[in-house]
Amino acid sequence: MKRAIPLLLVGVVLLAGVVATLILRHGADDPRPRTVYAAFTLVAPREVSESQLVARALVDAGGGCPRVEASGTDGPVSLDMTPRLPGPNAAPVFSTVLACSVSLPVGLDSATIAGQSIPAAMRPEVHTIGMFADSGCRLDASRIQNCNAPDEWPLQQIVSNLVSAKPDLILDPGDYVYREIACPEARLDHCAGTIGPAAGFPFSETDLGWVQEFFEPAREMFPVAPIAFLRGNHEDCGRGGNGWFLYLDVHPDSMATCDPILTDAGLRAPPAQTTPSWVFEVPVAEGRILRVAMVDSAYGSDRELTPWVEQQRTMYQQAYELSAPRAGVETWMETHRPVFGMISTRLLPASNPLAEPWTSDGQMVASYGLIDRYDLLISSHLHLAQVIQVPGQPASIVVGNGGALVEPSDGYVVPPFGPLANMDGSRIVDSLAPYPRPTLVWSRVEYGYAIATAGAAPGEWAIDQYDYNGSRSLACTLAARTISCPGAVDTPGHIIVD
Repeated sequence: MKRAIPLLLVGVVLLAGVVATLILRHGADDPRPRTVYAAFTLVAPREVSESQLVARALVDAGGGCPRVEASGTDGPVSLDMTPRLPGPNAAPVFSTVLACSVSLPVGLDSATIAGQSIPAAMRPEVHTIGMFADSGCRLDASRIQNCNAPDEWPLQQIVSNLVSAKPDLILDPGDYVYREIACPEARLDHCAGTIGPAAGFPFSETDLGWVQEFFEPAREMFPVAPIAFLRGNHEDCGRGGNGWFLYLDVHPDSMATCDPILTDAGLRAPPAQTTPSWVFEVPVAEGRILRVAMVDSAYGSDRELTPWVEQQRTMYQQAYELSAPRAGVETWMETHRPVFGMISTRLLPASNPLAEPWTSDGQMVASYGLIDRYDLLISSHLHLAQVIQVPGQPASIVVGNGGALVEPSDGYVVPPFGPLANMDGSRIVDSLAPYPRPTLVWSRVEYGYAIATAGAAPGEWAIDQYDYNGSRSLACTLAARTISCPGAVDTPGHIIVD
């Protein structure tokens, strides 16, 4: 066994070298036709791109990166894209798809990559924002989703209906890869054709698996609007983290963050880590700007307070410092795990009668005292649509119904006390006062998405929840950090109004 480890390392290094050689040998002028798996535009912080936009392409790895052909105020321009290469130990399962990237300059009007249109600039006024997340098809040891039935894994239909709203911007708070096992022989009617994990690697992803589970079914939205992506817990380094950093992370030197570590026992995932919080700003109207703070919450525990809470708090502190109040600026926060989110009582441990249904105790503690600068909290992680208003706190919506197997359909009971209190009212953390009891909780266990539309007044937005077939399930208004949904009592879901 000890002799096999160096041979494995040599093989990995050689393969990585072959991939790099192919990329360098066949440049952007290679005349051979290319397979373009996806071409899209990422929202990025200004320190990465002055325009806050990065062009990204996924092409076959048999050649070099294509160019971005664009035009703008200075006329036609051709932009060289640079490869984003996997870490050497992950390279064997990321050798078919080549990721390419370039920051887009200010002043562009249009752009294409290998003939595919991508958004070249942020809209002069961002009025409509699409939101969805938790989009993959779940295959694991205990749950097999029907990935072959469009109404049981409706990601493509969700994207199509979201696109019909003509969003100026799309927010996706994470969780893209859910196929953690190969399709079982007995369930081929549900998942035949699934590209499963590669044996011998401490993660459940491959490059073509990413294409199958996200980039192909979501491709209709890529020419429509820039997308602000976050990673979820399914993109930690033990699951889909390598593909996340190769394809969707905006930072230029992050590609090998999840590269496995070679040990005497073989490859293992690297330790948990965070990526820095960042913000971007978009114009809404004259004198009105929307700022969005992006907070990585991929790691941690929903129900337990672990030492990770302190590390997670650093991310909320960074976002807080980046979100200082400024005249004309309203601020939202996008993160994967909800600060305020409620699960079904069916998922609570029967052994603990004091267990409360607020799902993210760790996030509530980590963010305590650091969310007052936000008007709206956007998250996913829970596979449902949810709207929550805690008095005196930012409005909260959950958009985790983007395709992954949904939560239990019943058992949504609002406890007599607010977040950070046990069911008997006692404090979960002695030093932290519980939040007030919510005045609005609405949950709908159905696949779908949300659309936010700017209102006439600063800080005012219409925020509507839609089912995957495009029918509106709830209409809400956000104003003065408070969300109200007058028709909630007449819609499916659990509602309380004190």
